[in-house]
Amino acid sequence: MATKNILEVSNLISGYGKVETLHGVNMAVPTGGITTIIGPNGSGKSSLLKSVSGLIKTWSGTVSLDGKDVTNLPANKLVYEGITMVPQGRVVFPLLTIEENLIINAFSVKDKKVVQERLEKVYEFLPILSERRTQFAGNLSGGEQVMLSMAKVLMQSPKLLLLDEPSLGLSPKMVDFIYDRVQALAKSGVDVLVVEQNVRKALAVADHVVVLVLGEVRYEGSPSELEAKIDLGTLFLEGKIA
Repeated sequence: MATKNILEVSNLISGYGKVETLHGVNMAVPTGGITTIIGPNGSGKSSLLKSVSGLIKTWSGTVSLDGKDVTNLPANKLVYEGITMVPQGRVVFPLLTIEENLIINAFSVKDKKVVQERLEKVYEFLPILSERRTQFAGNLSGGEQVMLSMAKVLMQSPKLLLLDEPSLGLSPKMVDFIYDRVQALAKSGVDVLVVEQNVRKALAVADHVVVLVLGEVRYEGSPSELEAKIDLGTLFLEGKIA
């Protein structure tokens, strides 16, 4: 039986202004795990996430979530469909407490009881945030702000979580912790699509891999078969397939 895909991207073309950065991308995110997108700098990895999440316009092609066409729905509408994204960097409100950051991000939920239930789930998932719930977000370390950024989107109970460079600027210990939580999320039933420059970590946690080079998919499949088909050293040093 074929594996069901939570996300399918077909012939996607997009870019910024008049500059095309994605040239007919085809890829999928299978249900039940973690899909990682790797590739040299400037390959369009973040552009792809932004197109999927509604942050930049898709010029042509389609994006389907769980079989439903969601192409060019704006990001705030995609939340209701089940797609949420943690952008690159630490996206928190520094002058609000941890708890205020979390509650404000449950804007799609009208029932206060449901908001409280989700809040407790997030605290159970990331206990350090519970311990510091009254602390201002701006006083958190970089790694703690990444945790809070993830926790904020979890308040929206996503089907598909998009992560853009979650390891950027973090210590190896914090990177391990963040990815431990990402793996726990995937096991809990939240599908994950992550763009990552830390290739070793990306391949260690991935169930499915997409290699993007100069706006085109050069490989899609299992991590175990990747190195047999692509010279990763050449790919990242020269930005091309050997």
